[in-house]
Amino acid sequence: MITLSVDDQREVTNLMKKMLTKIDPKGTHMTAANMDEAFALLSDEVQIIFLDIEMPGLSGIEAADLLQKRYKKLNVVFVTGHPEYSFVAHGVHPSGFLAKPVDEQDIRRELRHLRFSIEAVKSPLKVQCSPFAMFVGDKPFDFKSDRTIELFAYLVYKNGAFCTNGELLAVMWQGNTDKQGRLRQLIMDMRECLKEIGAEDVIIKKYGKVGLNIHTLEIMGNTSKIECQFGWFL
Repeated sequence: MITLSVDDQREVTNLMKKMLTKIDPKGTHMTAANMDEAFALLSDEVQIIFLDIEMPGLSGIEAADLLQKRYKKLNVVFVTGHPEYSFVAHGVHPSGFLAKPVDEQDIRRELRHLRFSIEAVKSPLKVQCSPFAMFVGDKPFDFKSDRTIELFAYLVYKNGAFCTNGELLAVMWQGNTDKQGRLRQLIMDMRECLKEIGAEDVIIKKYGKVGLNIHTLEIMGNTSKIECQFGWFL
């Protein structure tokens, strides 16, 4: 993706660029200290502008109004240390709102809910189906326990479909409901380990169900072959 971060504080734009590069290493992430610099960098190819609200000269809200008229598919995400501006900011219908200090998880959250969709940001995690293995770059990656690996493998096997707790208990413990606490522990382990590599958004939880954002993963091989390795009775 192509992004532009605008803030009169260079330390803010440098941090934004660092976090965006971690989230999307293959993207183009530009910075500007004011709107004059920003207008020089903007084009129809820029997909997201992270815009400080309170800046010398043209404010972020004034700039957003101009930008949305000129670039019809540009996602404007406001970034500010003044949450009280949020009401006024929503008047120009932005794609998102970030409160300083911004962290990587905040950015990932806003990327999931952009007004104008862009290509899904890829996770750094790669999955090999047969034999099942995980990698970050060229280095092997594992969870804390074999059971957590098995749980993640099953979610990959399901290819993005949500799984109920009952289904996961049936697959891993023959439906033993006494293992619900253990299941919650495995899910927590899975999320914590993925968070360490900036891939926590791979896991999606919804109303007692869990699944994977499969489109963010690089999957090598046929997911149907995973079943044979773990011997599930499906």
